[in-house]
Amino acid sequence: MGKAERFPALWLLPVLIPVAALTLYPVAHALWTSLHQVMLLFPDEEFVGFANYENVLTGPYFLVALKNSLIFTAVAAPTAVILGTATALFLNRSFFGVTALRSIILIPWALPGAISAVLWVWVFHPSWGVINSILFEIGAIDRSIQWLSNPKLALVSVIVAHVWTQIPFTVVLMMAALSTLNPELTEAAKIDGANRWQQFRHVVFPHIKAIAVVLLIYNALTAFTSYDIVYAMTGGGPGTATTLLSFQIWKESFSMYDFGAGSAVAFIVVAISVLLIVAIVRAIPSDLFADK
Repeated sequence: MGKAERFPALWLLPVLIPVAALTLYPVAHALWTSLHQVMLLFPDEEFVGFANYENVLTGPYFLVALKNSLIFTAVAAPTAVILGTATALFLNRSFFGVTALRSIILIPWALPGAISAVLWVWVFHPSWGVINSILFEIGAIDRSIQWLSNPKLALVSVIVAHVWTQIPFTVVLMMAALSTLNPELTEAAKIDGANRWQQFRHVVFPHIKAIAVVLLIYNALTAFTSYDIVYAMTGGGPGTATTLLSFQIWKESFSMYDFGAGSAVAFIVVAISVLLIVAIVRAIPSDLFADK
């Protein structure tokens, strides 16, 4: 018996080595950096223990960034799942042009985040943006709304842009789940007198609830770590209105040139992400995956 047969893990080494080199090493190096004073202007890398974490947590911007990130996540994640599910239900039917619509719905997913941000900056532009133009036409406003300059509206605007980019992924997975639903079940519900809401609640949702939970967790993590949309649309402003923790990582590392503090924020984001997953899973009713 050869070594490969006695030790099957040897066959995985060609894959495990690149994975370790491209993931484990950067993570370990980032952890090492978070425990040292690593600044571009000071070449000496001094061990400071958890001082970077303490400085970050007690700094003037961390709580603001954390609050913005939690609000961003709490609104964006369920909104993307709900709208994506509704869109999937609509596109799961047969009507003229449905194939073209199914292709068009994927465009936001295919576009890079920076390009999506530029498109939404045009949409929210105060002078010639699409939204203000429409509101002027219908007489809803008599002066331009500063969507990206108003601290309260800016966060709403970036949430809308982020949700728009995440809906296609939800649609694809939901349509895949819906394609495995036996149509005879919905037909039987119709015969029994169930309306559309009752059909969805008692027949469709029990079939797609598992993928809905997965998508909720995925969208929560995506929203909590979102960076490109916010950076390209508002740069974290006005003021700190749209400063998220992910943006704070960039700011500490490449604006303040404090890579130790930036790495500390990154690991704090990882820790909070894990807590978010646990909180979402524990909030799920115990009978969610039970057979009905």
